Amino acid sequence: MVVTRKLFGVPNAIAALPTWRLRAALKERVHVLCERSLSSPSTVMASSSSTRGRGKRKQRAETPEREERVSPPPSKRHVASSSSAAVASFFTPASQKAPGLEFTRHGTLLAGSWKPLAVAASKTTISVSTGAASLVASSSSVVAVELPDPKPIKVAAFDLDFNLIATKSGKKFGKEADDWKWWHATVPHKLRKAVDDGYRLVVFTNQNGLKLDSPKHEKQVKDWKQKLNFIVAALNLPISIYAATATDAYRKPRTGMFEHFLSELGDSDEVSRVDLENSVFVGDAAGRKDDFSASDRKFAENIGIPFLTPEEYFLGEKPAPYEFDFNPLSFNRSSIPPDFAKKYPVELVVFTGRPGSGKSTFSTKYLEPLGYERINQDILKTREKCLKAAEGYLKEGKSVVIDSTNPSQEIRAVWKKLADKVGDVAFRCIYLTTPEKLCLHNDGVRAFSSVASLNPEKREYVPSMAFLNYKSKFQEPQLNEGFKDITVVDFEFRGTDAEYEVWRRHWAS
Repeated sequence: MVVTRKLFGVPNAIAALPTWRLRAALKERVHVLCERSLSSPSTVMASSSSTRGRGKRKQRAETPEREERVSPPPSKRHVASSSSAAVASFFTPASQKAPGLEFTRHGTLLAGSWKPLAVAASKTTISVSTGAASLVASSSSVVAVELPDPKPIKVAAFDLDFNLIATKSGKKFGKEADDWKWWHATVPHKLRKAVDDGYRLVVFTNQNGLKLDSPKHEKQVKDWKQKLNFIVAALNLPISIYAATATDAYRKPRTGMFEHFLSELGDSDEVSRVDLENSVFVGDAAGRKDDFSASDRKFAENIGIPFLTPEEYFLGEKPAPYEFDFNPLSFNRSSIPPDFAKKYPVELVVFTGRPGSGKSTFSTKYLEPLGYERINQDILKTREKCLKAAEGYLKEGKSVVIDSTNPSQEIRAVWKKLADKVGDVAFRCIYLTTPEKLCLHNDGVRAFSSVASLNPEKREYVPSMAFLNYKSKFQEPQLNEGFKDITVVDFEFRGTDAEYEVWRRHWAS
C-alpha cells in the first residue's frame, strides 16, 4: 500500500514508493552521504599522504638557521576511526543551543512549543526514523519525510507554579526572570523519563497576573516569557506551554487550553489517537485541606484524564484526602416545570436571586408562555427605562415579570410603588435560593460553553463585584413588603441531555 507523505525536495518517483521501499531509499541516501563525507578534503589529504608514504621518502631540506614549529610525527597523531568520526560529524553536540521559546498569542491565550536543536546548521547531518516525523538533512539540502505513526499519543501535562518550579526568593510568585528553581530535584529526571517512555510534555497554567494589553505590565510579561526560556533551556526536552491570562474559556478548570492543544496536533486522525486513559495531568490545586482550590483536579476530570498531585507524581507519596467545595452533580435534575401559576388578571412579579441563579431561564421558559412581559435591566440598561416599560405594559392590562436581582427591601419597594400607582395589580415574588457557588458555575456555563441554547442573549461573564454587591444588600423577601405570595424555588437543572452533559462539567474554580 502506498502511503501519502509530505516530501520536500524528493523526486516524485521516490515519493510514490511504498513505506518499506522509502525507508530503504533513505538508508541508501545515508550511505551515499557518508561516503561523501569520508571523501572530504581533509580525508583526501590524509589518504594521499599515506599513499606517498609507501614509496621512497624525499629528504627534507635542513633549516638550521631557525627553529620552526612542525607537526608531530605521523605515529603520534590522533586519527579517528573512519566509522566513529564520520558518524559523529553528522550529529549536533548536546551543548548546541536551540532557538528561544517563542509564544504566539491567541486572544488571551499564550501558546508556545520548544524542542532541543537536533542538528547544527554548519554540519552535514543525517537522521533516519520510522516515526511520524523523519528527517534526512545535508549541508546543502533538507528532506522532511512524514511517515505514518499509528501509535497512541500519551500526554504528560503539568501545572507550572508549585508543580514544576518554585521561587528561589521564597515569594509566592517570582517577578524576576531568574527567580525560579525546580520544585524538587527529581522534576527534570522524571520529565526526561516521561519523554523516554513516549509521553508528550505539556504545561497548562493559569496566569491571570499577565496583563497582555497593559503597557504598565509589559516588563512583567517580558520577564515571564524569559523565565520560561530559562526553564525549557535547563530542561532541554521537547515541550508545549499554554498560559491562560484572563478569566475566560481558557482558564482552568475550563478546557479551552486543552482544546487548543488538540487543535494544534493536526487532523482528526491524530487527535483521535490521543490516549486519555494512559495520559496524566499533575497539579497542586487538588482540593486538599490546605489547597487554595481544586481547579487542577477539576480540569483533569473535565478532560477525562487521570490526575496526580506533584507529591504523588514526583515523590511517590500516597494520595491525600480531598473534596470539591462545589460539585454540580450534587444538584438534582428535573423534567417537571417549577410550581408556579398565574393567579390574577394583572400581576407584577418580582424576582429575588443572585446573578446566575436562573431568573432569565425561568422567565423565558415558564413565564413568557403564560403571557408575562419580561423586563430585564441588562437589556434596557437603566432602572428608569425598566420602570417606564413596565408601567406601559401594566396600563395595557398585561402582566409583567421583573428579571433582575432585587436583593433588598428598598429596591423591591420601588416596584411595589409602581403596582400601587397603576392600581389593581397583584404584587408577587419569586425567590430563587440558588447558592453562590452554583451561581458562579451557571455563569461560567452561560458565558464560556459556546452552547447557544445555554446563552441565547450572548451574555458575558458576570464580574465578582456583582456577587459582592448582592451579598451586601441581600434581605430575604417577606410578605409584609406587600406581596400577595412568595414562591420559593430551589435550583434543579432543566434542559436537554446535550445541555446537561455540558452543564455537569466543572466551570468554576
